[in-house]
Amino acid sequence: MLAVQNITFFISNRCLFKNLNLQANPGDRIGLVGPNGAGKTTLLRLITGKLQPEAGQVTWPSDTSVGYLEQEVLEVNVNQSIKSVAMLAFEEANQLEKEIVKLGNQIAETTDFLSDDYQKLLDKIERAQTRYDLLEGGRKEAKTEEMLEGLGFNTEDLDEPVAKFSGGWRMRALLAKLLLQRPDILLLDEPTNHLDIDSIEWLEKYLQAYHGAVILVSHDQYFLNRMVNGIAELRNSKIFTYTGNYDEYLVQREEQIEMQAKVYEAQQKEIAQTERFIERFKAKATKAKQAQSRVKSLEKMERVEAPDDAQAEMSFRFAEPPRSGKVVLEIKKLLKTYPSIDDSPPVHVFTEGQDLEIERGDKIALIGTNGAGKSTLARIINGNEPFDGNMKEGHKVHQTFFAQHLADVLESERTVLDETLASAPTAEARANARNILGCFLFSGDDVFKPISVLSGGERSRLALAKTLLQPANFLILDEPTNHLDIQSKNVLLQALKDYEGTVLAVSHDRHFLAEFASTVWRVEEGQVSIYDGGYSYYEWKRKEQQEEKEGKTKVVPSNGKQAQNNGTKASQSDAKPAVKGPKTKEQKRLEAQKRSKSGSNTNGVRKKMQDYEKELEKLEARKTELEKLLADTTFYDKPEANDCIREHAEIEKKLSELFAKWSEAAEKLEAMEG
Repeated sequence: MLAVQNITFFISNRCLFKNLNLQANPGDRIGLVGPNGAGKTTLLRLITGKLQPEAGQVTWPSDTSVGYLEQEVLEVNVNQSIKSVAMLAFEEANQLEKEIVKLGNQIAETTDFLSDDYQKLLDKIERAQTRYDLLEGGRKEAKTEEMLEGLGFNTEDLDEPVAKFSGGWRMRALLAKLLLQRPDILLLDEPTNHLDIDSIEWLEKYLQAYHGAVILVSHDQYFLNRMVNGIAELRNSKIFTYTGNYDEYLVQREEQIEMQAKVYEAQQKEIAQTERFIERFKAKATKAKQAQSRVKSLEKMERVEAPDDAQAEMSFRFAEPPRSGKVVLEIKKLLKTYPSIDDSPPVHVFTEGQDLEIERGDKIALIGTNGAGKSTLARIINGNEPFDGNMKEGHKVHQTFFAQHLADVLESERTVLDETLASAPTAEARANARNILGCFLFSGDDVFKPISVLSGGERSRLALAKTLLQPANFLILDEPTNHLDIQSKNVLLQALKDYEGTVLAVSHDRHFLAEFASTVWRVEEGQVSIYDGGYSYYEWKRKEQQEEKEGKTKVVPSNGKQAQNNGTKASQSDAKPAVKGPKTKEQKRLEAQKRSKSGSNTNGVRKKMQDYEKELEKLEARKTELEKLLADTTFYDKPEANDCIREHAEIEKKLSELFAKWSEAAEKLEAMEG
């Protein structure tokens, strides 16, 4: 359907793409990935024709439609309602509707029912009505409302003017319009940036059943894993394609680089040997002809490119935080209402008078729909948002708070490095400043850029880097992963995993939340529901609750806990047969005790498994040695090559047999422990 053929494109004197090729067919879900600056957005703009390449072409069939959602909000009439903007998707149906009304009026005015003109009017209105019905024009309003509500709009929002909404909500309206158009090729540039978790999940389900081809740019690993069946990676002016989702791409990419490294090393050895031969014998008359032949063979040789250097391992660790008391924060009788403005009704955010408690070492994910009160609660906990109730901070608690608005208060005359150093309170922090800036995509001369020339995303990353230099034992982070690429997110994620303090993070990045959070707080309907067991447990429990609500399953005891209301825990369901789900910490502890008691019965099986594992390690080590030899093309000229090939095949067979025995023992052990 879509063919990108031999595209070459320059930005100034930099070659961004060289002979780049990409193909997309109906049903393809392609994730376009690569480091910042690799050209992901530029490629989408080349596909749409907004940019023209120096060489090559982009083609698709003449009857194919292409839809493109850009990162930045396009111009939109702010006086239109949200629903009107989305309904612009039905341009043809809207025109047909007007034509049908016009034709109907003409028919009503006709008196000569036997004339040719009257018959022509009937034919025209029939054709228009048939086409209108085919486009489901009668359902366009219902479909628009369903789409907008799926993307997070409330029913009462739909008739409000666009001017009342932020850029993120305007982007949602444009996304709704694009999806309603149902183009054959859908190009999405960071579609989840302005969506909350519920809306992202809705979009996933919608796109999974989409009829055409989808190419999307995203730094959301969770979204990519659920959405795509192929990855196209931009690096070094080229594109590399892989099958499967993002996790599968990582494995294939590593294997590809390893294989390329072997081939490259073998070729380099061959080149070195040939060059030594030429250098040694080029002056000898008896060997000159052979030397010249080798020179020609080198000139004709198709050189294997050196494999990409693995990206430098970036990492940072938080300064060792001072130890706080066991209870970090207590909130009693949480109530929050924003007063009315301009005759608008007051906004009731927290209505239940809840009690909340945060303990030392908690890693809390704060989630909920946009507008539910996540950021409000984060500001309350930080102490800079008034509320009705009481809050008590624990012993020796030192807080650090990050929010996107901090990017707006940077000193514009300073450089990136100067601004960072100004926020580093210790010599250790100042020494770590360049490292942490590198983690957040400020490398090389970027650190000397004046803040005045930074984009909004760059300012946000700098504000985050500054925040993390502050020594604290309680981090409050409001959307910390916005504007970060996947590698930078993983650097932050690892630092949070290693951090011994307490964290509360507002985020819609589910991979980030799933990896670091031990508890999920969901804000909705004026209260906070607490799920102990991490994000995977939260997902399972929410699904179960939804099924219970719809009457699909029996009510079962909750492993989560409702936040306290007026000092009392929310009531739990009566005991019923347990539904299988993620295990809580208590379940794991009890199972560990059970396994300990039955240890004497399982020691023999464990010993067998250990023996198998030792043998597997030996065979794997020998296999690796043989593969290094066999990767060298010159090795096959040696007499021992055949023996090595034979030994490698035997080891493969032994490994397969031994692993089968180990698996059998593992299953037996699991059954005994069960």
